[in-house]
Amino acid sequence: MDSGVLVLVQAFVMALPAAWLSLGALDNIFHPSINRDEVARVLALEALEDWPEVRAEVGHRAVTDAGAVRIVFALAVFAECVASLLLWAGAACLTLAFFGAVDRETARDVALVGAVAFTGVWASFLIGGQWFCYWYGAFGHPTHMKALVWGLATLIAVAA
Repeated sequence: MDSGVLVLVQAFVMALPAAWLSLGALDNIFHPSINRDEVARVLALEALEDWPEVRAEVGHRAVTDAGAVRIVFALAVFAECVASLLLWAGAACLTLAFFGAVDRETARDVALVGAVAFTGVWASFLIGGQWFCYWYGAFGHPTHMKALVWGLATLIAVAA
């Protein structure tokens, strides 16, 4: 049986990544060069500059077309925006469930969808980064891994 406190804690747990990802998405919308240029470097396999033997093996994976970079970046920002909205919806539904305005099971379902979307964004970045060997350089691998763990922890907290 759920207590009211648990539902409020779950709402708070949902609001934290929602706020963080919303800020990141807004930065990507209003200041795209900050992150888009890093995405371009990852796609171009710049992380492999000091490892020519690795680049010789996977260099065919490089994407250097500016249009393709813009499309990849736009898709990432779109995914961040969708995940942010779903996280906020989950937090709102859980808060409303505390007040009895939304069924707790429905609220939890909405929150789980938001947490899965958040986790999916970061898992996708890790999978893409794996393809482009970004762990060789000083790119976002540690941040993406931490955000993935955060998403998994959020899923666990909401599923409780």
